[in-house]
Amino acid sequence: MPIAKINVLEEAKSLTQPFLVVDLADIDDFVARLFTSQGMVAWHKHVDQEQLFLVVDGELALESEWGNTMLRSGEMAVIPKAVTHRCGSVSRTVALVFERKFFASRQNGQRRLFVLQGAGRIHSVNIGAEALQLEKPSVPRELIWVDDLCLSVVRYEGKGEEHPCSEASELLLVQEDTLTLDTELGGVTLGRGEMTVVPKGARYRPQTSGKAVALLVAKRGPPANRD
Repeated sequence: MPIAKINVLEEAKSLTQPFLVVDLADIDDFVARLFTSQGMVAWHKHVDQEQLFLVVDGELALESEWGNTMLRSGEMAVIPKAVTHRCGSVSRTVALVFERKFFASRQNGQRRLFVLQGAGRIHSVNIGAEALQLEKPSVPRELIWVDDLCLSVVRYEGKGEEHPCSEASELLLVQEDTLTLDTELGGVTLGRGEMTVVPKGARYRPQTSGKAVALLVAKRGPPANRD
């Protein structure tokens, strides 16, 4: 099967109602889901899984019992398990949710699981600001985790070395410039807001005429300092 290119904003045009959700890509046992926001959803919590919200275009208010934050284009945050929350926006916003796909049908289960008031806070991450901290090309900088899925930012310059996806599939979502991936499954050129998944066991070689920045999403072993 040839490697596929997914244009997030083009896919969002097919969503005619706010908060309709469509699966865009599988990253092993995780999934990237697309939705548009306008208005506010009801308060709820997910007892089985964490959720990561990434705004692609617009602004998304993320409210929770741990406090509120406003996510703008290129920003993301994780809602931990059992934290009551809701999200919404005044104008139409395009966003992605990364979560483990096996528990998707149990998101508002009957078990009672409580979180202490003020037990933590929701941290937002700005991908563009973190990209400015990159010192070397093709060396990912870990940004945030959702369960054991790691989201990193990476900068590519010129023709990079071949990279094997030996341990897990890898999703790349371009943030700046244009990135070409050459694989044994075929080649694909990605612009800003476009993404692809290179499956586990495949290899890819990145190439760009400028300095492309991408979000790299892959399952990893949990970091040692993570609760």
